[in-house]
Amino acid sequence: MIAKVTETELFRRLMLVGKPFWVSEKRTRALFLVVQIFALLGLVTAVNVWVAGVAGKFATALQGKDEATYHYFLLLHVGVILIATPIIVTYHYIKARLAMEWREWLSAHLIKKWFSNRAYYKLSLDSEIDNPDERIAQDVDSFCSLSVGLFMSVVDSVITVVTFMGLLYYISPTLTAVAIFYCLAGCLLTQLIGRRLPQLNFDHLRKEADLRYSMAEVRRDVESIAFYRGEERASAHIVKTLRKAIDNVEEIMVLNRNLSLFTSSYNWFVALIPAAVIAPLYFNGTVEFGEIARGGMAFSHVFAGLTLFIGQYNALSAYKANIDRIGSFIEKLEASGAPPTESAVRIRTVWGDSLSFEDVTILTPDSSRVLVQDLTMTFLPGGSYIIMGPSGSGKSAILRTIAGIWSTGSGTITRPPMEEVMFLPQQPYVPVSTLREALCYPRANYCATTPTLLRMLQLVNLADIPMRVGGLDVETHWRDVLSLGEQQRLSFARLVLASPRYALLDEATSALDLENQRVLYRLLEGIGATVVSVGHRVALKEHHDFVLELVGDGTWKFYPSDAAADSDRPLRTKH
Repeated sequence: MIAKVTETELFRRLMLVGKPFWVSEKRTRALFLVVQIFALLGLVTAVNVWVAGVAGKFATALQGKDEATYHYFLLLHVGVILIATPIIVTYHYIKARLAMEWREWLSAHLIKKWFSNRAYYKLSLDSEIDNPDERIAQDVDSFCSLSVGLFMSVVDSVITVVTFMGLLYYISPTLTAVAIFYCLAGCLLTQLIGRRLPQLNFDHLRKEADLRYSMAEVRRDVESIAFYRGEERASAHIVKTLRKAIDNVEEIMVLNRNLSLFTSSYNWFVALIPAAVIAPLYFNGTVEFGEIARGGMAFSHVFAGLTLFIGQYNALSAYKANIDRIGSFIEKLEASGAPPTESAVRIRTVWGDSLSFEDVTILTPDSSRVLVQDLTMTFLPGGSYIIMGPSGSGKSAILRTIAGIWSTGSGTITRPPMEEVMFLPQQPYVPVSTLREALCYPRANYCATTPTLLRMLQLVNLADIPMRVGGLDVETHWRDVLSLGEQQRLSFARLVLASPRYALLDEATSALDLENQRVLYRLLEGIGATVVSVGHRVALKEHHDFVLELVGDGTWKFYPSDAAADSDRPLRTKH
């Protein structure tokens, strides 16, 4: 459950989410669409007033058996319908167009923030922000549609009430007072009955997103589940997630049922009130028969305007949930990109031509545990280093610290520009793309000529891949096509093609046999890069000059790869 937000906090988040689009480079185009919408809304209101007048004359002629007048107003009514239809359709089209363009801009804006300063990585460690993909893709769409729809509904209601209130008062001041009282009472009772709906709608968005995510996990890990024979556990987890979503939907259904019981009966009485108030005036000859129809139409318009809150209660509840989810997401994005406070303990980064650590202590992101303490060393150009140690000792943390995605700790890291460094994780990232783009990732697909790419595939023992998929320029889902070992060989091909000054490898050959491992490390020797690897295999030592061994309690040892860790040849130790 989310913490309850005040109206002030809700408005602040609304401004945080909604304002950027209206001060962006798209504001002129957006305002142009708004002007069109207002103009069309004015025409729609004018048509409604015209229809009310025609309806009154039409009913009076019918009651008075005035056939000529009846046919005249019948044809006039048909003409009004023919004129009104394209106006109303265009009005709704322009509203949808504005919502679509707002969604496109806001989604792109959030995606840019999400990928800035590695916010996507930092937020993955934050349990408060669930399913950021759903917030960007689905919640933004709903927010923009509801923003345009609700805003124009408010404007429409104000114009309608102002326009028809005078007409209603002219017909019957008593009916006007009844309309105001009836609407206020309805709004208060609706809020009383449906006050829990905003929270339930927020939970609904989260639980439905959790359900989709749990099923996407199965699609991603089908082979692992099959090997473990984990079908029962996987299906049980999905069913449990589904049950939570269904329980939430059931609560919403019950609340909506109770709300509908009130609003349905409340709306049914609307048809009776104008007749009940105006009929005595007709019976005593004060008004014509047509005034009953005209008064009923004016009352219905005033009623619709004054009871917007009731009619849009579900939409308003969903809108509040959207504002909360997107607003809290943006707050976290901005916080992740903010500079650390002076009191925060952070590792200092200095840009230079080399890679070195000076008294660096690395902590877990929550500062609860020391992984590496007082590490001081320099990675010499062209050298090769392997970081070894028990699981959880902080091997990968060193690479994350170099990359800048972990900064909790103390000390100073000197590192070259990140353009000169390339990382190879244990699970390579191979996006949906062509083989040419996959080889050149993250650069553009002109990183090398076709013969060079084919030769590189041959060197990493992937020469058959182009034939398997239909060439270098066929787009496919590589995670479904390549095994983990093939993906790791593909990532080495990227590395050799990029030829960075520094290559940082995190268990990058874990899925390979020893022969393929030797082939890939020989390729690395050919580009002259400084290599820093993380690994468990003892056989990896033969491909490196030095070993940085993490003991597991924050201490470490540094020694030549051809020496034993407990020999009298270690270069440095930290105890």
